[in-house]
Amino acid sequence: MASLRYAIHQFPVRLCITGIIITTLWMGCGQNVDNSGKAVLRMNLDEGLASLDPASARDRARVWMCAQLFSGLVELDSALALQPALARAWEIDPSGRVYTFRLRRDVLFHEDACFGPARTRRLTAADVAYSFTRICDPATASTGKWIFSGKIQGLDAWLAGQAPAISGFEVLNDSTFRIHLLNPFPPFLSLLAMPYGYVVPKEAVEAYGPDFRAHPVGTGPFRLFRWDEGRRLVLHRNPAYFEPGLPHLDAVSVQFIPSRLSAFIQFVQGRLDFIGDLDASYKDEIFNPDGSIDSAYAARYQILPAPQLNTEYLGMLADPALPAAQASPLADLRVRQALSHAIDREKLVRYLLNGMGTPAEAGMIPEGLPGFSAEAVRGYPYDPARARALLAAAGYDGRPLVLYSTPKYAAMTEFVQKSFEQIGVKLEIRNLQGGALRKEVYSSNAAFWRASWIADYPDGENYLSLFYSRNASPVGPNTTHFQSPAFDRLYEAALRETRDSVRQRLYQQMDQLVMDAAPVIPLYYDRSFRMLQPWVKGLSSNPMNHLSLKRVQMLRR
Repeated sequence: MASLRYAIHQFPVRLCITGIIITTLWMGCGQNVDNSGKAVLRMNLDEGLASLDPASARDRARVWMCAQLFSGLVELDSALALQPALARAWEIDPSGRVYTFRLRRDVLFHEDACFGPARTRRLTAADVAYSFTRICDPATASTGKWIFSGKIQGLDAWLAGQAPAISGFEVLNDSTFRIHLLNPFPPFLSLLAMPYGYVVPKEAVEAYGPDFRAHPVGTGPFRLFRWDEGRRLVLHRNPAYFEPGLPHLDAVSVQFIPSRLSAFIQFVQGRLDFIGDLDASYKDEIFNPDGSIDSAYAARYQILPAPQLNTEYLGMLADPALPAAQASPLADLRVRQALSHAIDREKLVRYLLNGMGTPAEAGMIPEGLPGFSAEAVRGYPYDPARARALLAAAGYDGRPLVLYSTPKYAAMTEFVQKSFEQIGVKLEIRNLQGGALRKEVYSSNAAFWRASWIADYPDGENYLSLFYSRNASPVGPNTTHFQSPAFDRLYEAALRETRDSVRQRLYQQMDQLVMDAAPVIPLYYDRSFRMLQPWVKGLSSNPMNHLSLKRVQMLRR
């Protein structure tokens, strides 16, 4: 990465890419319809695509593509507000444990041979029960079974073979489905908006078995036309889609170019209609050092930076009883606070990210998520003098610290290393591969590590669960082993609270408790990035970085 980062600053490379842009402007290349006059959106997935089964939608490529092929009971709009999808309405009983969904009666599955001569059929509540049970079934090996584990009535009995079905999934009639929770969980509806909550037909799963991953049958705005794995994926418009007039596109054509720089060049040549990432290989082409957009790009393309629900941070063991904590100066609160004051987050965002982020001077809940408040939650502003004073008060003896990370984040950890040097703290960086790092962190062998938390669902609870004492690793995500009875009481109260405004205030109180105890050093809140051709309309973004193509239009020039 270091050599590539150096190369992109060299004049010949920049001149080469800029020359392509100028040529593109002169030639007017790029088209928004194919040779038959159909509206086709062309995009790239550099990470490849392993499956089109929503049960395994754990990475961006699978999440993005499954969202075009399948539908859930509810969906999130660009503001992260829940909207009806397969469910036209729903009610939550006063206890917060019973959810009743009224399904649309006009939803058809994609046409497929698995349905026999009829080629399709109407979706019913039994399909919802089947799909959710399939996610819970160990035989499915779904990466999303956690959305129901510990939450659904009767799930444990079914898993133990003591019940023929999960009693918490109740089919009242063809168009009414009910879910019974063991305890209130206010973010539950947001979980159902994930791909793991998408509905699939039993006929297709049984007909194709493991090959369902390559023969998806859903109710989404598009259906699979062709998938040459590793080369191209083509989706066609679903003419029977249940939302009137949608989708506008006739097709979506997806390439799998592994090099983001190569894909970027194809974009500026007009051969792709949008790109959905910001990569180091062309970051400095688009953004000036102050974070503003280069004028050549601003004039030519639509550029959509937006908050993304991801907090980049440094984690520290906060339980002094753990052996790794006992051997580290980080067991002292004042040392942890000093390190937080030592980092100039504004400079980090400006020079390492070209402004594509927000300095994390509040709490762990990121910008863009309800519950975030830079006024209600106070973090640690850059103050090296205060940092040195805290180290002196702690009697810091100069012992070096070891920060565990991965090579991908070398620039960031080097920035942290130099920041600590300014207050007299020596930092050794120990890079591991992702799996090895995770093992060290979850087994509490590492006292200090770099991490990020990307929201699974748009609720502050997802971030605060990292600090609930009952979630301590290795079983749960509380890798810092933070413990606070006051925090736990607020966390449990928030799980019982159905009023959003009250719950957000509880979240802010919890976030402040975490900041005061400093088991983490938030660095920055991430931003997503999309660049579109001028003829693409209706492609929005949201803080979850979801991709919805059903309202996209390709304007004729």
